[in-house]
Parts: sequence; structure tokens; C-alpha cells
Amino acid sequence: MADGRGRGGKWRWGWELGLLLVALLGVYAFTQWRGAASAPAPRTLPVLALETPAGAALRYASPPGQVQLINFWSPDCPPCIAEIPALNLLQKALGGRHFTVIGLAVAGTTPLALRQAELRYGIHYPLLLDRTGRAAQTLGGVLLTPTSILVNGQGQVVGRYVGAISLPVVLWHLLLLRL
Repeated sequence: MADGRGRGGKWRWGWELGLLLVALLGVYAFTQWRGAASAPAPRTLPVLALETPAGAALRYASPPGQVQLINFWSPDCPPCIAEIPALNLLQKALGGRHFTVIGLAVAGTTPLALRQAELRYGIHYPLLLDRTGRAAQTLGGVLLTPTSILVNGQGQVVGRYVGAISLPVVLWHLLLLRL
């Protein structure tokens, strides 16, 4: 039959459905994969060896009682740059003694590039550097920028957002933390 309803049409429909299912499973597996070399994410934020934009070494520890959104980013990453206004808004609205956004530039970023990006994009939250990539590795392996880690007031890692953040989702999680 030429209209596709005959025996050949059923086979074609079956193949198309099968290919669609394989494609959907592939997309699901790809988006859920975190990399075999990744270390498991710690439950408590460890002390991180970082650098300031001036290039000075800094051992960063989670301040008690302060919720933090640690954003791994790069100045040459378009999605990272696109989320800067949302991060600025979070810092402006909630930043203070109980909450802060921290921009953590990934390995490969120089202090000069970080300072230039801060001025160019009007970043209004603290910026630090992970020049060695150890902090990213310690926090479960950051394979994609931007990636944000939410830390509660007790220093426990309670959220991980891969890709550009969704402001409503982050606000909902902050509400759940009673911030």
C-alpha cells in the first residue's frame, strides 16, 4: 500500500519509535552523567585553597551561620556572563551577614582577566580564583561552567546547579533554608 498504512508502514513506525526512545535515553544518560573521574561531592564544605583577584593565597572556610551560593564560572563563558545579573540581584536583595554569592573563577583564569571581567560586567559579589582546579575537584568535580553549589548555614552542601541558574529554583531552595 502506498499510503503508509500497510505492512511497510507499521515497520517504519516501529523503527521511528525505537530510534526516538534510543535518542531520549541517550539524552537522559548524557545529562545525568557526572563523569567517572569525579569525586563524590562532600557533605560539608571543606576548607578551600583559593586566590584573591590580587593574586594572594587564601584559605576559604564556610562562615558559620551564612548561606553561600558558590558559583564556578569563567570570564569567557557566555552562559556564565548571562547569569551575572541574576547573581547580582541575589547579592543585592539577600547579601549580608546571612547570605552571600561567591564567584569562583575556574582554573585557567588569571587575576587580571578576573579583575577586567569584574569591571566589564559590573559584578557586585566577592570573586575568588581556583587556579589549580583543586576546589572544583574537591566539590565533586565541576565539569561544566557555570556550576553553582549551595551551602547552608552549617557549612553543608545542600544543592548543586549545573548550567546557568534558574532564579526561581534558587529562591525556592533559599526559602526552604529559611533565609
